[in-house]
Amino acid sequence: MTTKSLLTSLLILFFLSGCYTTNNFGFVDMQVMEPATVSLPDSIVDLAIVDFHRTQKADETDLKTNADSIVDRYAAETLKGFKSQTDSVRYFNHVEVVSNGLDIMPKGLLLPDSILRQKLSAYCDSLGVQTLVALDTVWLSDNSKKTQLVKKVVLGSRWGFFNALGDSKTYWKIYTDTMLWIPNRTESIAYEKNNRYPKTFVDVLDTYGENNGTRVAMLFVPSWKWTDRLIYYSGNDEMKKADTLATKNQWKEAAEIWTKMSKSDNKNIRAKATFNMALACEMLGHIELALEWVSKSYHVYDNEDHKQKCMDYINILATRLQQERKLKKQFGG
Repeated sequence: MTTKSLLTSLLILFFLSGCYTTNNFGFVDMQVMEPATVSLPDSIVDLAIVDFHRTQKADETDLKTNADSIVDRYAAETLKGFKSQTDSVRYFNHVEVVSNGLDIMPKGLLLPDSILRQKLSAYCDSLGVQTLVALDTVWLSDNSKKTQLVKKVVLGSRWGFFNALGDSKTYWKIYTDTMLWIPNRTESIAYEKNNRYPKTFVDVLDTYGENNGTRVAMLFVPSWKWTDRLIYYSGNDEMKKADTLATKNQWKEAAEIWTKMSKSDNKNIRAKATFNMALACEMLGHIELALEWVSKSYHVYDNEDHKQKCMDYINILATRLQQERKLKKQFGG
């Protein structure tokens, strides 16, 4: 065999062997439900979100002429985001939205704690809820300079959480966001001339406000989040069929092939098939079974990179198993 032929043969062999290495992998997207950060008692089935906000004006010169209406709009969007998030999972029996809390309690939450609990308990009774989430304060700090292309505004909000059936405390949490926006030339000129926020600012502000409300809601309700999972590919014809089925979300059909290939004499294919079986089990909602398959894959193939992938997945599944138990408890299971 000539040197050229030998080199060609080695390159072909390297290419073919590459098809069967554990470096041949990709990722698939999936949604998982994560439990609420705060575990409320089972007796709390109805909740109210109330807007008590006042605009803080620490420095009048820092605020543009339409800042009050802008802050009001931001507050309204936060309530919208909160309600949308709670509705998406139907966790509470009912969520009451009160956008005019100061009309009912003119002093809002600006009361001594001893008086505040009595007032809030009576307010919860009047609304027919057991827990109250209150938007207490919203503030806006604009440090943008005329020469800046990208304008920067810091938005802040303070929230109060009150449980009428719990202890005597009112809990507080503060969120701040640095909001960036780029006005077009016409809006920039108007902004500098009239000191009024343009339409692009309002559009971006709406998104920030809604996201703020969603973030607060996620403290109290389970939420869906996008994540990804590793999947092994292979040059094997049967494994390719399973890959195609997986891309079509036909996990049960793909699992039938991977189950068969998990008995392959080729350790590399067996390691991939058993790993992908764990993925199929998770996709089909069988997390404990997924742990069994990925643990089996760990021991199939003595390759450090593959073992690390298995350990990473084992940790992910173990966390999900804990979350599933917490979710079951939160949903009263």
